[in-house]
Amino acid sequence: MSSPPPRRPPFSSLPLDKSGPAGNAWGLYGPSDELGALNILTPSTVLLAASEIRTGHRVSLDWALNNPTFPSFGRPEFNWKMINRSHPDGTKRIVNDDELHINTQSSSQWDGFRHYGYQKAGLYYGGRSQQDVEGSNGVIGIDRVAAKGGVTARGVVLDYVGFCERKNLTCDALSAQSIPAAHLKDMLAETGVKTREGDLLLLRTGFTEAYQKLDTQERRDLAKRPPQFMGVESSKEVLQWIWESGFVAVASDAPSFEMSPLVGEHNKLGGIWKGESWEEDMQGGGLVHQWCLAGWGVMIGEMWDLEDLVKKARELGRWTCFVSSVPLKVPGGVASPPNAVAIF
Repeated sequence: MSSPPPRRPPFSSLPLDKSGPAGNAWGLYGPSDELGALNILTPSTVLLAASEIRTGHRVSLDWALNNPTFPSFGRPEFNWKMINRSHPDGTKRIVNDDELHINTQSSSQWDGFRHYGYQKAGLYYGGRSQQDVEGSNGVIGIDRVAAKGGVTARGVVLDYVGFCERKNLTCDALSAQSIPAAHLKDMLAETGVKTREGDLLLLRTGFTEAYQKLDTQERRDLAKRPPQFMGVESSKEVLQWIWESGFVAVASDAPSFEMSPLVGEHNKLGGIWKGESWEEDMQGGGLVHQWCLAGWGVMIGEMWDLEDLVKKARELGRWTCFVSSVPLKVPGGVASPPNAVAIF
């Protein structure tokens, strides 16, 4: 019987690898680890999470692959075609195949550990370099996650749209608006949920709902403008909350999870550490991406469809559920559709 994984040390003890970049937890699960925080998903952790299945209601958490119609960040549109498997003589048969062409970052997605590294240090999770991930052995590929059974965890549902309505706060998912740690903590307190190591955060910002209301031209215009979308604040306080809450992965319906643009004046504001490394990370952009993906091995989900999830949570008066998500087993893959379902 294998020993349980080590518990997360205090946030103040980071970085664990003192020769590495700020905030890293490298070595916590061994020197060659490729699963990061997903090591916490032991059989006993998953069994406890499965106790959330009480009514059997299921909710898909994937947006349609052709949404957004016109992806932002310069990514290509989804392409699908059905192919009739005709006879060699050209006669049609009642048999079809289909083919997909998709950028794995263009719709609902998991960011794997190859997606975003420490920008100044030039390193991915566990200290791997760009040369390492371009090698032939598939190190920290998303197939490693799929091979271990994916992400099967207790989902903790937070509805920022509803929170803002109750607090009379502005909530515009299509603008550069940040969600501070104080709001995340207040939302969690309202649900009455006590987080534990092994949980998955599911945060609704209202992006998919807002996007569905746009007409075709508005969607084109949105894709052409510099990305400006609501997300969690790039701050020490948000990172500390994620770490101390025990989340093994975080996901939202927003295009970047953290507020975009990832680089800008908001990364130069107060509230940062005096240490040089923290300031450099802030100015490198994508602070939450750097620390979660490259530092801790905490996967980030983006553009998940959480509308029906929140409706069901309200209906049942429950803000936790069981979530099963198995990414595509692409050797050396960077990202993947989540293929996620919540079960109450």
